[in-house]
This record gives sequence, structure tokens and C-alpha cells, in this order.
Amino acid sequence: MKNKIVLFYVPFPSEKSASKISNYLLINELAVCIQAFKVISNYIWNEKITKGNECIAIIKTNKQNEKSAFQYIASNHPYEVPCIIKLKGRVNKKYASWMNELIT
Repeated sequence: MKNKIVLFYVPFPSEKSASKISNYLLINELAVCIQAFKVISNYIWNEKITKGNECIAIIKTNKQNEKSAFQYIASNHPYEVPCIIKLKGRVNKKYASWMNELIT
């Protein structure tokens, strides 16, 4: 039970916007680690195929902080229609112990 992890996969329009939300989550102990990387995204917007640069954040948290982290991301995301994908899984015991010491 204690080695559960929650991941959020969240695209942002820029590294700056990803960092702003990431910093809040880390400072307020709602996430333990956040990885961000640049990507090129292709999507449909306003009935047109659009290509643009984005920054994907993978946000790691635990079950106790899942709801608060999700609410903060959703409320503060700069996109009109943000994509916030939540994945639940299991992680090795050492990582789970480290994570839960920091953010529980």
C-alpha cells in the first residue's frame, strides 16, 4: 500500500509556465519530483492542424497529495483547455519511502 505513486502528465506552453506550477507544488510539498522536457506537439485547434512547441511536465506525488496537486494544476494552468493525465502505479519501496518522508 505504501509504495503507490501518482504521476501527472501535463503539457505546458513554455518552460516558464511549467516551472511556475512546478515550483509551487515542490515548495508546498505537493510533489516530490518534477521532470520537464521540450516537445513538438501536433494537434487540432479551431478546426486547423496546429504544430507548436510545448513543455511536458511529469509530476510525481503520493496518494495523500493527489487531489490538492490536481486542483492546483487545473486552477492555475495557462491553457484554456489543459490536458492533465493522472496515472497511478507502484514504485520501488526505497523511492516510496523517500517520497513519503518528504511530502507526507
